[in-house]
Amino acid sequence: MIQDPLLVLTFMLAIIAFARILEERIAFIKKITSAVVCTLLGIFFANIGLIGHTGPVHEAVGTYAIPYAIVLIIMGTDMRELKNAGWPMIIAYTAACLGSVVGGIIGGLSTAGFVGSETWKLSGAFAAAFMGGGLNFAAIGQSLDIDTNIFAAAAVADNMSTVPYMLLQIWLATALAGVFLRRIGSNKSAGEDSVQDGSIAASGDGISEEEEAEAEAMRKRWTDTKINVLELAVLGALPLLFLWVAQQLLSLFPGIPDIIWLTTLALGASLLPVVRNLNGAEVLSYFAMHIFFIQLGAASELSQVLKAGVPIFSLMIIVMAVHVIVSYGAAWLLKIDLAIVTIASQAAIGGPGSALAISLAMRWGKLVAPGVIVGIFGYAVGNYLGTVCAYAVRAMLG
Repeated sequence: MIQDPLLVLTFMLAIIAFARILEERIAFIKKITSAVVCTLLGIFFANIGLIGHTGPVHEAVGTYAIPYAIVLIIMGTDMRELKNAGWPMIIAYTAACLGSVVGGIIGGLSTAGFVGSETWKLSGAFAAAFMGGGLNFAAIGQSLDIDTNIFAAAAVADNMSTVPYMLLQIWLATALAGVFLRRIGSNKSAGEDSVQDGSIAASGDGISEEEEAEAEAMRKRWTDTKINVLELAVLGALPLLFLWVAQQLLSLFPGIPDIIWLTTLALGASLLPVVRNLNGAEVLSYFAMHIFFIQLGAASELSQVLKAGVPIFSLMIIVMAVHVIVSYGAAWLLKIDLAIVTIASQAAIGGPGSALAISLAMRWGKLVAPGVIVGIFGYAVGNYLGTVCAYAVRAMLG
């Protein structure tokens, strides 16, 4: 077993490099993302005894990696871009978030006897995850101190949900096309598309070379960057400062989780152009998230993860089912186009990366940027609403 902290950290970094190589070369891995591979490899190597379930490196990663990732990704977000998504996309995404919160509450209340004492925490974590993606899940789960094995099982479930949900949405785009088109009238053709007036037709409009280039640039924001020493120093220091401030505020206001303080501080910093324009925030946050998912996987005992699997999957499926009903139902009632609600829902469930992927897969070129924008916005709003959902379920359960 590798026990020396330096070698453990070296091994974790080697896992990240291996996962990234796989994602670049294998189409299936690109769909499920290298973060999922890191979680699974962490579980595998710890449970065959190559690395330990606990240790100094695990403790350090668990303490700092997710706060770093949350602060960095929010600091690099320009919330003013939200207006560029267009009102139909914003409304559809708001409905998707509402569906996730309602789903979290219904799922938590209906599975409490099945899942156990951690139900209220998982409800909030899944609700948060289905507003922006896995980073929200990890942040809420860590903040609420979910049991390690349950946390690992739930993280695997959340990470594995993105691709099946994309396939479901592709099917829904076909199955519901007639319903949505009849509602808006037969005068709307597939060629009449506009993000601002909500008339992107579900049959697709194709991807221009410029849109493909824009999509590739958005994808590269998470994996490639140019950064200088000054930017690296600031991006390294600010999350530490915010983490310290959040800890002080937590001691003064113990009823408010530290993730709320961290998110608020990061949002405040993002309003400053000098902070928002720093290069490398997205890449560093994505890197930190990979380390955390390795640690999360390594901390789990496989037998306990498998034991917790069925109840947790049941809770997650209920949350997703309610999300679908609320999202698509609201879009139908508000006369929002099927393609727009599809992208908004995918941005909520899987984050900006999966919204980009389904936009390209369905050839909805004009929805690439709006989907990514609302997905990034979800990193901030998910932490707030996920926390609210968790405490609401706890209160209802008594």
